Amino acid sequence: MAVLQINNNLEIFTAKTFVAEMKIKKIMYFCFSNLKYNDMVKFRAKTVLFFVLLSLASIFAQEPKNTITSGGWSLGIGGVSVHDEYLWPLVYTGTLFRADYESMRFISESNNKVSLQRTLMVSGGMTDNEAKTNSIFYLALRPGIGFHYHFRPATNLKILVGGIWDVFFASKYSFNNGNNPYSADISTQINASAIAQYTMNIKKLQVIFRYSTRSPLAGVMFVPEYGSSYYEMFTLGKLGNAIHFSSLNNSFAWNSSLSADLMFKPMILRLSYTHDYEKHHANSLHFESMQNVFSIGTVINFSTFDRGKHKAPASYNDINK
Repeated sequence: MAVLQINNNLEIFTAKTFVAEMKIKKIMYFCFSNLKYNDMVKFRAKTVLFFVLLSLASIFAQEPKNTITSGGWSLGIGGVSVHDEYLWPLVYTGTLFRADYESMRFISESNNKVSLQRTLMVSGGMTDNEAKTNSIFYLALRPGIGFHYHFRPATNLKILVGGIWDVFFASKYSFNNGNNPYSADISTQINASAIAQYTMNIKKLQVIFRYSTRSPLAGVMFVPEYGSSYYEMFTLGKLGNAIHFSSLNNSFAWNSSLSADLMFKPMILRLSYTHDYEKHHANSLHFESMQNVFSIGTVINFSTFDRGKHKAPASYNDINK
């Protein structure tokens, strides 16, 4: 009986390992197969490369001569749900890994009212339907840039109001869809944005609490017609009715984050929770996604004056105040 039980467990383990290997091989095939000859794969690669270069250009653009910039990096893990009626009518859920970058500085050395913010989000994970009969591989990228006006209604309290322009790209691959296994979310939006920041001391430790939120107002999005193949759209040029103006009547999103920056002497530790909810519809197709992520990271304040020749004076405007 013991030998039989061991054999049964070994067979189950072998079967699960085989399924995992097949999923990995399909992902590798989706990303790299026939890259030289397959026009569809070339389009995917060029699209991803374009948004990566756009985000890097936004992040590493040259700073002005005299500036103090606050930059934060975070890594997190959480849950994701995806509903894509182009691929499948069911909701898929799974585990998500996410990385965030954010920087903020005043637009000039004499200004302490208007700031420039750059953001970048990269996330990815594997999702399954409720019956565990199919999986969707999910990968998303969102660079953004915007401006905020600073209000200081009370001591240690700061309110920022403004707008952010962002570009969103999400890639979804279904393992069991033979004809059209791939779907992409592509959009660019103008978002209303607000940030509330409060600084307080907990015993001898200074902590900066911040809540930020943004929601799209208008933009442009790509939504294919059901049954249209990406090969026909991007190789043969048959886009049809795939480009749509987006507004509150067909697109809604609420992206929010609650964070605490712990100001230790050797470093600044950031703890955060992020909730991103998005939905849009067009061509009788409904798309929806939600992320809930807990992250940990660090914040570094960069200060240069006369391109590093001198330290910034004490009277210089600090973006954190």
